[in-house]
Amino acid sequence: MRKAFNVLSMGLFVVVLGACEDKPAGGGASTPSATVSATTSAAPSVSAAPSAVPTVSAAPSAAPSATAAPSSSAALAPACGKKPLPDCPLQGWMKKNTEPAMSATDFPALADALDKIVTFAPAGYTNWASIAKDGAKAARAADLGGVKASCRGCHDQYKKPYKSEMRTRPVP
Repeated sequence: MRKAFNVLSMGLFVVVLGACEDKPAGGGASTPSATVSATTSAAPSVSAAPSAVPTVSAAPSAAPSATAAPSSSAALAPACGKKPLPDCPLQGWMKKNTEPAMSATDFPALADALDKIVTFAPAGYTNWASIAKDGAKAARAADLGGVKASCRGCHDQYKKPYKSEMRTRPVP
């Protein structure tokens, strides 16, 4: 009797591409068959059952579990920042304090907000405080161009790294 198996293992799936069998002479009632199953064994195995039905099983070396760590894209997914998510702490503070003052060209409120932003400087963001101080000084001089330059300078230098490193950091 002759058997030919072509088994292809892909992830957790085992696909039987083909199986050929020769029937015993005389049309006997016993015809062996192949059974394919996926298990969590580290290597493919072939075993013969007492009923003379060979079993072929294969699985990848590591089966995923229900408690597996989230994928890197899920881990990197932000919890705040873009609709429909809530604002991140600094983003919400800026919307509440600097945007209205800027829209109204309220220089005293801009100076106060920029003075407060000085205190938000994270460690390692060496120019943050000086940029905010320059903006507050420009606001006290009623220099809208200077205030905008201060905002732009800070955003150009720090917005991207801040968002990637500490977007959920509470505002002091």
